[in-house]
Amino acid sequence: MSDILYSVRGPKSWTTMTSQELAERLAETDVTLVPVGAIEQHAGHLPLGQDNFQIEEIVRRAVLKLEEAGRKAIFGPTIPYGPIANLRFPGSIDLKPSTLILLVKEVCLNLYRDGVRNIALVMGHDMSLGALMVAARELAHETDDDLKVIVLNWLPLVVQILPTILASLPPELTRNIPKNARDGHGGMGETARQLWQNPELVVTERMKDYVLEMAPPAAPFVSPVVSGGGVYAPRKTTNEHPDYQGILGFPTVASAEMGDKLYEALSDWVATVVGEFCYGSLPQSYSY
Repeated sequence: MSDILYSVRGPKSWTTMTSQELAERLAETDVTLVPVGAIEQHAGHLPLGQDNFQIEEIVRRAVLKLEEAGRKAIFGPTIPYGPIANLRFPGSIDLKPSTLILLVKEVCLNLYRDGVRNIALVMGHDMSLGALMVAARELAHETDDDLKVIVLNWLPLVVQILPTILASLPPELTRNIPKNARDGHGGMGETARQLWQNPELVVTERMKDYVLEMAPPAAPFVSPVVSGGGVYAPRKTTNEHPDYQGILGFPTVASAEMGDKLYEALSDWVATVVGEFCYGSLPQSYSY
């Protein structure tokens, strides 16, 4: 008998409900949260589907939090692909941004056909952000605002949280991490989330830190747009150094407890934003 690699937690999503169950849910709400992930390498210790796993968990928890607040929402179908960099590492499935725009629009229009009128595209892969924004803009135009689509990017929040978590760790764990080091793709945060969610999929013996000390920026907002800055500088290959193994950060200090805290903070934010933007009119002060 094959091993069970991991289990799936409820509530049921769009893909795990029957058609009749979905119809009953659609009679209760027209709000759907759609996870948008990617299939991308995460070095030797995290699965290629990491971005899909973690964005589904954020959405799952957010749907439960909305329910607790008396607001029903549907855990939508995952869009599992996006644009990928650093393709010299095997396994990634790379879409052009223009292809992702079309895919997202087709998925959203199918949800719209079934009665969904409010969609939150919850980004789980940073290189997809631009395509999601274009898709949302075009859907608003093409449905004459009958379909409301918002794009949620939680990366600026996690960028704020991670340094605080790192500073709280015992000194013996962080002695080899420079003061200005940055955690990122496949690092402490992502590894911690997978350790909580599906520890069976983490190949712990292959964890290896890739630490870069980042000099303080000379000007404000020079970090990437996706993490709250003001710069967009796309590259097909972001790091050509031979020691680079596909991740940035320090997965060796991650823990399941850390992952649970991160999931709670990120899903709280998603639930709060969806609660504000998807039930009733957009805030009048929001002009975009």
